[in-house]
Amino acid sequence: MKLSYEWLKEYVDIGVSPEELARGLTMSGSEVEAIQDAGGDKILDLEITPNRPDCLNIIGLAREASVVFDKDLRLPVMGISGEPAAEKAAGIECVIKDRKLCPRYTARIISGVRVEQADERIRKRIVALGLRAVNSIVDITNFCLMETGQPLHAFDLDRIKGGKVIIREAAPGEKIVTIDGVERELKPGILVIADSARPIAIAGVMGGKDTEVSESTRNILLESAYFDPVSIRRTSRMLGLSSDSSYRFERGVDKGMIAAASDRAAALISAETGGKISGFYDTGGAAAEKVSIEFSAGKAERILGIPLENEKVKHILRKLGMTVSEAEERGLLVSVPSFREDLRKEIDLLEEIARIYGYDNIPVTIKEFVPQVERKELSRRVGEKLCEILPSLGLNEIMTYSLISDVSADRFPDLSEKPVALSNPLSEEQKVLTPQLIDGMLRAISRNLNRKNSDLMLFEIGKIYSKSGAPKLKRIVLDEGDYKETPALCIGLTGALRKNWQEGERPADLYSLKGIVETILRALKISAEFCRTSIKGFADCAEIRLPDGNLNIGFFGEVDTKLLGEYDISQRVYICQMKLDRIMEKAVLENRYHAIPRFPSSSRDISVLCDKSFSAGEIHKVISGTGEEIIRGIELLDLYEGEQIPAGKKSLTYSVKYGLDTRTLTEEEIEAVHSKVKETLVKKLGITFR
Repeated sequence: MKLSYEWLKEYVDIGVSPEELARGLTMSGSEVEAIQDAGGDKILDLEITPNRPDCLNIIGLAREASVVFDKDLRLPVMGISGEPAAEKAAGIECVIKDRKLCPRYTARIISGVRVEQADERIRKRIVALGLRAVNSIVDITNFCLMETGQPLHAFDLDRIKGGKVIIREAAPGEKIVTIDGVERELKPGILVIADSARPIAIAGVMGGKDTEVSESTRNILLESAYFDPVSIRRTSRMLGLSSDSSYRFERGVDKGMIAAASDRAAALISAETGGKISGFYDTGGAAAEKVSIEFSAGKAERILGIPLENEKVKHILRKLGMTVSEAEERGLLVSVPSFREDLRKEIDLLEEIARIYGYDNIPVTIKEFVPQVERKELSRRVGEKLCEILPSLGLNEIMTYSLISDVSADRFPDLSEKPVALSNPLSEEQKVLTPQLIDGMLRAISRNLNRKNSDLMLFEIGKIYSKSGAPKLKRIVLDEGDYKETPALCIGLTGALRKNWQEGERPADLYSLKGIVETILRALKISAEFCRTSIKGFADCAEIRLPDGNLNIGFFGEVDTKLLGEYDISQRVYICQMKLDRIMEKAVLENRYHAIPRFPSSSRDISVLCDKSFSAGEIHKVISGTGEEIIRGIELLDLYEGEQIPAGKKSLTYSVKYGLDTRTLTEEEIEAVHSKVKETLVKKLGITFR
């Protein structure tokens, strides 16, 4: 934006040099990049930020200068004396086809004009800002554009066919020759101003050659409108065409200036050319939004760290064009003018106060610092612990989408009992809030396998979603009741876990996954049991239960081969999913240390013969549950199935460690307890010994 120093002085007695003006504007946010000489005038070249389109005109910058230097602002007269306010333009009709792209359109008829050279003052002002002087009508519209920031366009009324102005989108195949003499092909989506026969202007960008004002023009139609900024930006880019008008429309013009700028230009044209203002056509009627903000000077003090009196605050805000009144509890009620679309919150007003007060006037202070020890919640600490344990075991973390399709949710019906569906999903693939992390894990594995990365150890800490009290597999819309968001851990293994020249290749299996689960539980000081279960989608599966309350905290197993085919996976995959909310309740992260026992312990082996249906965990549970305090440890040494073992049976060998902290146990004491363990196994499980 270029600013004429001499033109600025018509609106504000600035009383400072161009250099001082440049510094003041720069410090208040309107950065001056250069100052140039222009025939006895000084031209300031400013970089205006996109949120301040109100400064893309002389009046806006005069307002800024008046408040920065605390001077009075003199605004030009915008009204037209003697014109009936409600009189419509005779012989012309304006029709808006799309009010979203053009919320308001005004047309003013001025008849009997003499198109000559413009007044020297007007020509001098626009030429100083880099515009070309054309004729009195065009120069006045450019003058008002630079003065008010509202783009205007004058049509030769006698060249408009059918007495109708239509604001519509271009039709396929339409063309227009713009005032720069270039024929341009128009595409659907481009907003045009048309008469009853053809486009006569590209809305908000450039007028057409057929209806431009020339020396033979006697009657004009003066356009002043508001066009959608996005539409103008899109049109400008599609055509590779930009103008001073499009630059302002793209950033948003002041809705309160539409009629006022038309009044200003009409008055100047009438005085300059002798034309008669014969009527005004206003359609659309989009009014500027009225915004009021409650503002507290006390709050501003706390944020800025400087004392601010109410009178000082009110003075600054009023100088910026706002209306300020007293509100309850010593606050202020600020009405924001239509040209400040960037002011919507109290903090926006605070920024205005700060920049006008001067950031360089705010004293530098050292903030008082009180060291604080961060107290992390247990849930966060458990999450951090898992992110230490799992990578140390060789697993890589993944992150997947929390939205899946209906089909993906239905693949694991036992884990998707109460899925939550979006009422307005972006796509069918993002319709359901994921009720399990397994679908995302399998998709990640499939993606890696397709890229020849076949040996994978992955984990994800995410969230699963469900709804309380819903029927099984019923889709739930988000506006119905209570929802559950549960943190969860998912682990996926496939391919080889280890490949090296010393140990060779070790493929992933169910026991590898179980070992990872046991490592996690051991690190969190959680005791758990593993029990065989059946989950649809898994060929072999075990659930993880807490001994107290028999509470299920998760499961692990091998994914069914048929289901893997739906993910384009051809190798075996092992998955574990655990609900972290239940784990976080039981986790213990503090380590407790014990001295090495002073007295030696003694071990005894037990070899049992049992049905294959028995799990090693069941036998372990019976041994540990005998209630004898001298049992210090139980370890499974061997599993044997084969010769000398009856069909349907298996042999398990356990080592049971006995000991006390206070003394050494006698042989008789150990044998007595060992015998009791055997008796308990026979009584509860009916097994025999080898």
